[in-house]
Amino acid sequence: MMGWEKFFGHAATVDYLRKNIASGKFPHAVIFAGTEGIGKRTAADICAAALLCDNPVDGSPCGVCESCRLTAAKSHPDFYIVEPEANKSKTRLIKIGQIRAMQTEAALRPINSERRVVIIDGAELMNNAAANCLLKTIEEPPSQTIFVLVTANLSSLPITIRSRCITVHFDRLPPAQIQDALIARGAEFDEARRLSVIAGGSFGRALTLKDSGGAQLREDAFNTLEKISRGEFNNEDIFTFGATVAEWPRDRFADFVIYIQKILRDVYSADVSEPLNPDLSERTAALNISEQKIFALMETGTTFHRRLKSNASLRLMAEAYLMSLRKIFR
Repeated sequence: MMGWEKFFGHAATVDYLRKNIASGKFPHAVIFAGTEGIGKRTAADICAAALLCDNPVDGSPCGVCESCRLTAAKSHPDFYIVEPEANKSKTRLIKIGQIRAMQTEAALRPINSERRVVIIDGAELMNNAAANCLLKTIEEPPSQTIFVLVTANLSSLPITIRSRCITVHFDRLPPAQIQDALIARGAEFDEARRLSVIAGGSFGRALTLKDSGGAQLREDAFNTLEKISRGEFNNEDIFTFGATVAEWPRDRFADFVIYIQKILRDVYSADVSEPLNPDLSERTAALNISEQKIFALMETGTTFHRRLKSNASLRLMAEAYLMSLRKIFR
């Protein structure tokens, strides 16, 4: 059972959570907000374990009691988790049926512990019906139940829910801190440096990129933008790219778009701010894209990144994205 001693970063936030757990003043409903892979869900799990623990120590779970063992195995009778489920089109949502099932459990008296803990992970993915259903429970919560909503997009949660919860922000970590942690886990210096830069302040994301070839995906994004800017990306290239993307998770294509956005940002602000991709500075400077085109390209990227939340075909979206970029350069 992982405790706070193994949790990476966010010292002030951890201190706040531990004090509230130890004092018995943990809010009945909290929102853990921050970018993907920042540690929100891990923190929520540790909070749940500590709140359900038979012998908590300074707001941290003991890790050895029956409650800790059950919580770690996700089988504690007083611990309930709601997560997005994929529909037929592979879009992940939290539906009203899931919230209603949770409400039934949350209304029951605790079995093993003094309270119940409910984690709603990916809370921003609740549809309107699910969010409205949850609101009723947040407004009049069962006295012995604590709700932890985990979200990577706080603004997507209805204001009615946000206003009834305490929001705990998990800020982005400094690249140097991520770099040191990656090296401590066996990464080579150059790899750790690259990953710490492109991870966007998320250690979890850095680890995922390390395992999934994120640095290579960024390289592919750069090469694609470079070829399009030179007029070297034809229809066959676009259709081949679309066929490749069709096999990707939607998150991977989202990363591809974000990498291009960050490269464009570096081109635009090369003389006025620190680059997001310092290891690509020389290659970025050589792109020589006009300010007008940069704005149009970034607006296009923002539009397509937003469309990823829809049920549209990933292949068609990828092809349309590259065609839109190519059109701007013509």
